[in-house]
Amino acid sequence: AFIIDLDSDTADKFIQLFGTKGAKRVLCPIPYPESPTRFINCEQVLGVNLMNRGNYYWEVELIDGWVSIGVIAEDFDPRESYNRGRLGRNEKSCCLQWNGQNYVAWFGGFESVIQQPFFHTIGVFLEYSEKALTFYGVKDSKMTCLQQLKVSNFAKGQLDPFQNRINHQFASLFLCKLKPAFFLESVDAHLQIGPLKKDCVSVLKRR
Repeated sequence: AFIIDLDSDTADKFIQLFGTKGAKRVLCPIPYPESPTRFINCEQVLGVNLMNRGNYYWEVELIDGWVSIGVIAEDFDPRESYNRGRLGRNEKSCCLQWNGQNYVAWFGGFESVIQQPFFHTIGVFLEYSEKALTFYGVKDSKMTCLQQLKVSNFAKGQLDPFQNRINHQFASLFLCKLKPAFFLESVDAHLQIGPLKKDCVSVLKRR
C-alpha cells in the first residue's frame, strides 16, 4: 500500500488542491508561486512520492468529470506543449483515462479503449520487478482488471498498435524514477486520493 500526497509545486494554475489528497479543475487561475516543476500547459498535478523499486498500490476516487490517472518519469519537462505534455501522449508517462463514456489506456500517443462499466474507485498497481502497471476498477472490495500495461511476447503486439508501442518502449519507463500523476481534463473534474480498501491490498498480496 502506497500513501500519496499531492505536490502543490507541480499543480497547474487551473487546479485547486484540497489539502494533499483532493484536486479539482477550476475556471479561474490560482496565483501559485513560480516553480520549475509546475505544469503550465496541461491541467496536471503529481504526487510528491518517488517510486523506483518494489511494488506500489494506491486508489483514487473519481468524483466528477474527465480524469486521467497514471505515472510519469521524474525528469519529464512540465513546460511541454499541451499535445506532448498530457499523460500518455509521450513515452515518459502512461495513464488510464475516463472520458465520460469509456475508460481508455494511453501510452506513447497510442490508446486502447476498454469496455467496462464506470467505477468510482480506481486501483493502481505498479510492479517494478515485472515492469507492469495494472489498473483496477474497485467496488465493494472486489477488483476488476481494466487494463495491464506490460510487454507481451505473443504475436498480439504485431497486430495491435497500442501493444506494439508497449512492447517497444514501455520497459524503458522503469529505468526512471516515477511519480503518481493526474490529469483533470474537463472543467470541474474532481478527484480524491482514496483511503485504501484493506481487502484489496490483501488480494494483491496473494497474487
